Amino acid sequence: MATLLYRIGRFAARRSIAVIVGWVVVLGLAITGAGALGGTMSSSFAIPGTESQTAIDMLDQRFAAASGGSAKVIFVPPAGSTVDDFEDQIAAAVTALTPLDHVTSVTGPFSANATAQINGDRTMAYATVQYDVASTELTEAENEAVVAAGDAAATDGLEVYFSGVTDAPEAAVDYTEAVGLIVAFIVLLITFGSLLAAGMPLVTSIIGVAVTSTSITIVSGFVSISSTAPLLATMLGLAVGIDYALFIVARHRTQLIHGMDPKESAATAVATAGSAVVFAGLTVIIALLGLSVVQIPFLTVMGVGAAISVVIAVLVALTLLPAVLGLFGRRLIPKPTSRAARRELASSDPSSTKRTLGARWVALATAKPVITVVVVVVGLVIVALPATSLRLTLPDASYNPEGSMSREGYEQLTDGFGAGFNGPLLITADISTITDLSPALDALESQFAGLADVASVSKAIPNPTLDMAIVSIIPSSAPDSVQTEQLVHTIRDAAPAFEEANGFTYMVTGQTALGIDVSAQLADALLPFAVVVVGLCIILLTIVFRSLAVPISATIGYLLSVAASFGIVTAVFEWGWLADVFGVAKVGPVISFFPILLMAVLFGLAMDYQVFLVSRMREEFVKTGDAHYSVTHGFIGAARVVTAAACIMFAVFASFVPGGNAILQPIALGLAAGVFIDAFLVRMTFIPALMMLLGRVGWAIPKRLERVLPNVDLEGEGVREMLDAVAWRPLVGEAEASDDADSDGRDSRPFAVAAEHAVVEAAAEGALVAPFSVRAETGSLVVVTGAAGTHPEAVAAAVTGRQRLLEGHLRVLDQPLPVHAAALRRHSVLVARPVEGDLLPERVPLRRLPTGALSVVERLEHEVGEELRELWGRELAAEWIRQVAVATAAAGAGSASVGPGRAARVRLIAIDATGIPTAHLQHALAVIDQALPLETTLVVAHHGARLEAGSRPVRVIALAAVKPEPPTPPSVPSASPPPSSPSGASDPDAPDSPTDQNPREEVTA
Repeated sequence: MATLLYRIGRFAARRSIAVIVGWVVVLGLAITGAGALGGTMSSSFAIPGTESQTAIDMLDQRFAAASGGSAKVIFVPPAGSTVDDFEDQIAAAVTALTPLDHVTSVTGPFSANATAQINGDRTMAYATVQYDVASTELTEAENEAVVAAGDAAATDGLEVYFSGVTDAPEAAVDYTEAVGLIVAFIVLLITFGSLLAAGMPLVTSIIGVAVTSTSITIVSGFVSISSTAPLLATMLGLAVGIDYALFIVARHRTQLIHGMDPKESAATAVATAGSAVVFAGLTVIIALLGLSVVQIPFLTVMGVGAAISVVIAVLVALTLLPAVLGLFGRRLIPKPTSRAARRELASSDPSSTKRTLGARWVALATAKPVITVVVVVVGLVIVALPATSLRLTLPDASYNPEGSMSREGYEQLTDGFGAGFNGPLLITADISTITDLSPALDALESQFAGLADVASVSKAIPNPTLDMAIVSIIPSSAPDSVQTEQLVHTIRDAAPAFEEANGFTYMVTGQTALGIDVSAQLADALLPFAVVVVGLCIILLTIVFRSLAVPISATIGYLLSVAASFGIVTAVFEWGWLADVFGVAKVGPVISFFPILLMAVLFGLAMDYQVFLVSRMREEFVKTGDAHYSVTHGFIGAARVVTAAACIMFAVFASFVPGGNAILQPIALGLAAGVFIDAFLVRMTFIPALMMLLGRVGWAIPKRLERVLPNVDLEGEGVREMLDAVAWRPLVGEAEASDDADSDGRDSRPFAVAAEHAVVEAAAEGALVAPFSVRAETGSLVVVTGAAGTHPEAVAAAVTGRQRLLEGHLRVLDQPLPVHAAALRRHSVLVARPVEGDLLPERVPLRRLPTGALSVVERLEHEVGEELRELWGRELAAEWIRQVAVATAAAGAGSASVGPGRAARVRLIAIDATGIPTAHLQHALAVIDQALPLETTLVVAHHGARLEAGSRPVRVIALAAVKPEPPTPPSVPSASPPPSSPSGASDPDAPDSPTDQNPREEVTA
């Protein structure tokens, strides 16, 4: 994975303008699409499979007049007056409301069919407005028309309020979120000490959030989306977007301080820190998509929206950010005398005596690891204790901001008609089998009249087709009270006995019943969801760190963080501790999906910090084998960035708490508390102490398990090997430059073929080619020779990028292998020895012989045709000659098609001539040399050594025999060129020892 990310980062850094313009175009299209296709957000909740939702669905089918939404226009006369004094004004308002769009009926407080719409002391009355659609489906203009008609009665001191009439939900970000951005910028500025470096994570994350928000708006035009979804996506997108960018920018700046090229550094940062970003983002995405197991549509959509924000944040960090880093280049390098540069150089120097804050903290945490572990665990368990009284509900208008239209209407009805008036229970009864209707309706009414906590029961009203009846119950207690919840259970528990006695049954629905059903369904799904999340945590971390202690300790820490977050939210929102400080709209139960949503999001964030910290510890352990040293120095290397990331994420989440959306408030506080606890108490205190306590056991894993685990290159080990291959670049002028003190090496050029202790895989299964080294300039003849079984043909394939390099260094046409094998294949041709039944025409994929090839065919036929036919047969000999002719002609023409629709200059030809006697091959080489340009390098594999090709310099790779078992991997030497003397380098068992050949020849084995 790291290698792929390196290529992505390298592309973005080198084509920065194109990538940035691409993102600007995407943002522009998203904004345009949001304006043209966007819909409105919904505040309604549908819970399939629950009793309350089943009753609502049946109501829609059988009782259309009662299935639509409704609103109440509330009339409050001035002190000392009653509603009777304003009967004419109220009647005028009722008349004005009747003809409005989607209004099916208006029942005024003085209407003949009005039922208890005036309170006991006649100081409040209301008119009921019935719609033919759900209230949430009304447009803003239609809602405003209702408000205007009602406000017409507000004369002579009569006050008018509205319940069930709201403005269109807004997904705008409040000014408090700007505070989070400001705090994030300050943290970034302190971390980097540079305005430019600090601004990059902010700018890129804001772009990502803008793309996310507009995308969700577009989708809302086709799918019902909760009004909370864009706010959650914004909050999460900002947090993870800034964090992910911070990790990559921090790694980039560190590499710049140590002298790495800016574009190469951007690519490397994406490959290393970006790997952890992908892993962290993937865990958050999986956890958010896992919300679908609850099977609640609005929660699934909310999870998908949040997951989209994380996907976009990851894409921005892997593409847009490296493009910006590449664009600014060296301007991000801190001055050598700056605090940031001195701090980085000191932290990377093992001999440095300067103790950073991170060093002091880890020393304190690990001095007495047992005490640290016990204190953290006991402390978090105590903080989690309030969670035992956590109660859940669906929010109603009482949770809306103070001063809002819906909140004011809710409070007026509560004051005038009682606490339970805003949470009526609707009883729906299927009476399709009843023949004597009147006794059945009487029985339905009397069933609830005598129950405790019931304020009033309406008359049973049948529908026009007489197959359904409804009864409205007004509880005495508030909708979110324990008493009302118990009332719902009591009514439902009595349904079987009622059915047995009366021959039909009923169901309970309404906002309160719906909230109870949602809470129950979420509670049932919480344990399976937790098992999935915890199981995922253990599996992923076991794969990444190849340890059992690391995933188990990470899981324990995650559960402690979640429990403590639950406890803090319960204490603030249900117990009222510091409620005024946090601007809590209403003290009481929290939103039903808070626990499961917090678990999903915090899981990914916790794994984020775990990966960044523990991966540095593991890296040190792999290097030194010292478990205690690896904990200390790994922590020091990652502590500063993780601290900054946690502070930023805490600030972003916390900024959504004061005066924020009532649904989002507890989620934001839970995430802010969870991030703080998980980062500073669990990951930076509990985990180092526990790993110090475990020692080497912390990195142990059963061998059987280790063998079956996939190798995830999260730490960029493959990238480092790749970069090592790229960095190894011997030049022709190096030797001359070292001899001449005045030479600056400006005329140095790369070798056409350069190898150092290279080991390639042979075609035979399990066979390897002996390590070889060579330096061959452009236009040379490279002879690869060795006895039978040494596989010189594999080397010929390897230098064209068609055989795998296993060890050492190999660079051909200035393309490091195996990194740029594909690029090398575009400029090289392999002439393979044909095999019976497989003429391998794809080796030289030309549809017809190019100009010049025919003459080469004729000359080769004349020189070696008869001998080759005797060796291989007519068809195979003709195929080999054809391949050689096409390759030489292509090189002579300057270019050749090397794939569908592509053309590239052929600069190297490798020929498998194994099995051809030296004398015959020498004749063929004379023809080939005349047809090839002098700048084309020629590689020939055969089992002899005495070959020449005109005036071309000759270099010989004499391969030694290899034992059946794979050789011990040799240590990689420095990149200095090998001596030109061939003494002792040839294989004594190889035929025709090459030591007496051309004095320009370089022989290595």
